[in-house]
Amino acid sequence: MKKTFFQKTYSVIETSFFLGFTSMFLYIGVLLLKISIGSISIEPLDRLINIFLQYLSIFLHYLKFLTYGILMIPITLLLTEFIIRIRQDNFWNYFKSLHQTRYLRQFLKQEEKSESVISIDDQTTVTKVNPILEQFNQAIEKCLVDVRNKSVIIYIQYPKTQQSQKLLKDMEEHIKEEVSNQNPNYYFSAPDREGNSIWYIGTRR
Repeated sequence: MKKTFFQKTYSVIETSFFLGFTSMFLYIGVLLLKISIGSISIEPLDRLINIFLQYLSIFLHYLKFLTYGILMIPITLLLTEFIIRIRQDNFWNYFKSLHQTRYLRQFLKQEEKSESVISIDDQTTVTKVNPILEQFNQAIEKCLVDVRNKSVIIYIQYPKTQQSQKLLKDMEEHIKEEVSNQNPNYYFSAPDREGNSIWYIGTRR
């Protein structure tokens, strides 16, 4: 089973938008800094200030193009996704896919209950996070739901450790019940494991 275009590009789009907007806010911050410094007039430091402003201008120039370049990645991928949806599926299914992806991640996420352990000298309290739940949640954060007119394709990454795999195995029926409830017009077969991933395929009734 191969990932759909939506599933291949979801993380790329999310990461690119984060980096792009971070770069944009950095650009705005540096630009405001440049304006503030430009309004300073101290005769002994004028030459140094002008040199510094020139370097800021060069930095802003490259930062602007970097920001545009980063933001063009998710915009291009989104436009491609929308064209595919309009031609082959349904435009609004893209937003259903986003919603159900976030919902399923929240549904599967386990609370990482920490334990406080007092050290030997009875003076220091060390907080330990359950490593099984931590590894399980890391895998769950990559699950993806692609809703289409004729099918619903759900990808879940299989955790690496035996304990976290058992936890996911115990949840298989709950997952099927939940996704069936979210998509009542689709019939879901039993989960199919391929390599390090589990697939749930829903077919329209």
